[in-house]
Amino acid sequence: MRLSEAVQEFRHSSDRLNGSLLLKVELFRALRDSPQVVLQGLMVVLLVGLLVGGVDGVRGVLATLSPDQELERFQSQMEQSLSQQAMAAQTPDQRLVVRVLQENLAPGIDIIRRTQALSAPLPRPVRAVLYGLGVLVSRPLAYLQGVLLAVAFTQLAARWFGGRGSIQQMLGVGALSVAPHVLDALTFIPYLGSTIALVSWGWGLLILVVGTGVVHRLETGYALLAVLFFPMIGVLLAGLGCCGFLGWVMTLLVQVAP
Repeated sequence: MRLSEAVQEFRHSSDRLNGSLLLKVELFRALRDSPQVVLQGLMVVLLVGLLVGGVDGVRGVLATLSPDQELERFQSQMEQSLSQQAMAAQTPDQRLVVRVLQENLAPGIDIIRRTQALSAPLPRPVRAVLYGLGVLVSRPLAYLQGVLLAVAFTQLAARWFGGRGSIQQMLGVGALSVAPHVLDALTFIPYLGSTIALVSWGWGLLILVVGTGVVHRLETGYALLAVLFFPMIGVLLAGLGCCGFLGWVMTLLVQVAP
């Protein structure tokens, strides 16, 4: 692929990203019927991965080059968090735990600072660049892994419910569910990171449901069931396993009790 073609494809991927965020059903249908559905869908994954990985990589490089500032920021955040936990503590045990953490925070930071000062086989700038490149490359692969897993289980469940789409169509359209994860680049914002991650996850789930309905010509209810079928089974089995484990522990306690 020539450079001009690659640039044009990334522009198209940007349009697909925007269209998927807006839940444009005509975009899902056009992608479903495209002979290059897999390639076009995975280009969105690559685009989002490079954007998020680029931001995380730059942050990692800056943190590696200025470890003292990062440690000071981390210490400040921990002190504020422990202060809030101290005010929220209601029992003596909770207050004791918070006080122990507060007393050992400074020594722990000092240990980290001494560890960072140790000599390394590579100069710090080289390590920073290699770390940034590693983050840049790993992000698209992480998103791809999640897409493959979600698509495989959704495809299997959708076929059980009468779906007619192929695995290639499901992979290409399902890849659009990564689009909201472009917000992952903002999860470093204090106090908002978990909220942003939750929004991107829920948004991606909605896109996957819509895409499943389009690919397999299913009603929204069946598409939602296809997406959540195996996760619900997993949660159910995990719950049963926890109950069984707790029952086993209680049985042991009863047996060893005097």
